[in-house]
Amino acid sequence: MWTPACVSFLVSSDRVYKERRMGLMLQDIIDSTKLDPAFCAELVGVATDQFQEWLSGAPLPRFVIPELSSILGVPEKTLISCGGSKARSTDSGVLAPAVWYKLRNERLTTSDREMVGLVRKLGYYIDQLKSIRNTRVRRFEVVFRTVRAEVDRTQPPTLQGRAAARAFRSTTELEHGEQGIGEWVRPTLRKLGVLVVESPIKSDVEGCTFMVGSEASLTPCLFANSYKSTWFRRNAVIMHELAHAILDLENDPVALDFKDGTEQTELSELRAQVFAQESLVPRSVLVRMANRFGLKWSDLTAENVARLVADSHVEKGLVLKAALDHELIDAAQFERYSSYECDPLVRSLSSHALTTREFLKKHAAESPKWVAENRNTNVGRRPLRLPSTYVAEVVGAFNDGEISMGKAAEMLMVEKETFRARFCSEQQLIG
Repeated sequence: MWTPACVSFLVSSDRVYKERRMGLMLQDIIDSTKLDPAFCAELVGVATDQFQEWLSGAPLPRFVIPELSSILGVPEKTLISCGGSKARSTDSGVLAPAVWYKLRNERLTTSDREMVGLVRKLGYYIDQLKSIRNTRVRRFEVVFRTVRAEVDRTQPPTLQGRAAARAFRSTTELEHGEQGIGEWVRPTLRKLGVLVVESPIKSDVEGCTFMVGSEASLTPCLFANSYKSTWFRRNAVIMHELAHAILDLENDPVALDFKDGTEQTELSELRAQVFAQESLVPRSVLVRMANRFGLKWSDLTAENVARLVADSHVEKGLVLKAALDHELIDAAQFERYSSYECDPLVRSLSSHALTTREFLKKHAAESPKWVAENRNTNVGRRPLRLPSTYVAEVVGAFNDGEISMGKAAEMLMVEKETFRARFCSEQQLIG
């Protein structure tokens, strides 16, 4: 016969077993992501010793589960108890969340993985902010479905990329054809509800794509590495990653692109490359630019090529590749025009060709501080440049009384005093 003491002992033992099993599962997940536990502790804002206790089997507090779930890409129920599905198995037998499985690529460094962790944390906060301000937008779902419906997957990747680009330009009303869409790429994606993050990191990774946010409202995130990269180049990177978001994320949780282009032989990469080119510089844009400026494709000067770059909003190599593919120039002309030194000329035509320091010096008086230094943050030793629109939204939510100063500082990943110094007016400080 079971005595009350026996029942109490069994219940207690079962609870301890479950807590211990949950801790071991968390240890497995962290190990499989190749993230340093100390960095994970910094990500969720707890002491390293406290995080180590969770890894050793101490129960996870409820407040940290949604954030960890979003960062690690693990369902909350998996972190709450030992039940639920674990992640896919790796070759070594260690369990890895799907989004981190591909990030185990040997070419990726600790810095790369920590940047992904930071961006996923940012996605968690953006999801929170949209919920608080009731500004959650998911127009990308309709646009993505429309584009996918126009793509015949049985066709060669080049034709798939072109069809997807035409559908995207038409669906988003970017098919004006007069000049490049570089100026409208970011605001258009923002209106669709797509997250775009451009931040410098010393890495071979040029861009990557994955979903961020809570389980109920996953949002595509396009990351472009801005380290030693131009605005013109990043336009192509963003559109390349957008192609992956539209056409690949349904079956592959993350897309990685390296600066040396070693992945370009894959069909999905060829399709994304064509999508980016056709979205940014279709034949109609090239022809109308040439007509507008009176250019002769058979005899372009360095000044002409610089003008094409400035007005198409893409780098020289891409605009000339597009002209070659559309048979506006031949291979010999492509080689000759590619040899032109155009950078000084482009700098005189477009402020986007300036370095970050030069741009900020030129526009400092007309831009709020969060466009410059006040959108830089650090988690531990890892820096991140926050999107200026996100910083503006957080500050706006604070000014409107929708979030506290502490919460605003948390969302911008800075100390409360840092937020106060950067964003509070004298009147707010007095109040």
